[in-house]
Amino acid sequence: MSLRNNVTFIFFLSFTLSLATSKFVLSQESKYEWFPKNCIFPMLEYDLLEVQPYAGIFFLNSSNFENKAAYIPVNLGFRKSFLSWNMFSTKFDLALGAASYTQFEILRFDQNTLRGGLLNTDFKASGFLNVSKNRQKLRIQVFHISSHLGDDYILRNRNYDYNDKTVNYEQIDFTYLFNFKHSDIYFGIGYVITPNTFRKRFMSQLGFQGNLIITPQLNLAFGSDVKLIEENQYKPDIHTGFGVTFNQREMHQLNISLDTYFGNLPYSTLDFGTVFWI
Repeated sequence: MSLRNNVTFIFFLSFTLSLATSKFVLSQESKYEWFPKNCIFPMLEYDLLEVQPYAGIFFLNSSNFENKAAYIPVNLGFRKSFLSWNMFSTKFDLALGAASYTQFEILRFDQNTLRGGLLNTDFKASGFLNVSKNRQKLRIQVFHISSHLGDDYILRNRNYDYNDKTVNYEQIDFTYLFNFKHSDIYFGIGYVITPNTFRKRFMSQLGFQGNLIITPQLNLAFGSDVKLIEENQYKPDIHTGFGVTFNQREMHQLNISLDTYFGNLPYSTLDFGTVFWI
């Protein structure tokens, strides 16, 4: 056999062995997945600043809120994992999220007229690193949020206050969650990392969420989220809900609930002091 043929044969044999070895290694040790179907850290459904779709009609009560109106937050949000992997018997994933939190009001203009208006919109962009081992989960979130008065509010209130920038900031959160069979409990801490912030920096959070199965397509859903924020003098902001969840394709698709909230508004550059809604 000529030298050329020997080199060709050796190259072909090496390539074949390398390909076979690569396939074996990939089949045995491949731990990476692009754009996995689900995120390994569950959505905190009762956290009003979670990047998730949410809408409600509430009766807002506050001594600093002059209009006896219906308060309507409409949130558009999504979260998507783009890379997951396993290492040391632990699951990891990276995810991105974005949301807009828009608040409307409907008030009585005169005896026969109701008038709707846009009060405020907040925008949020988040990055997540999630870690999961057995029933324990950890989420690290870094996000930017900014708040902007609505056109309707500006036009109707010529002497409005300028944005004081306390709802324009960047923050890092660490959230630990323990998963039971049909419920989760969690707690976390956060710190504003904006160098020259107008906002006080610390935040802590705790909560729980759960489901009681009625049928494969219907659950009772309940939960509560509590935040203690330095900007609000650590007065508790409490959001609680109870309702039903409709399931399709083995996932929660729609949750309808009766909600109550007590505390400072969870979003908006407008400050109505302590509010209560139902």
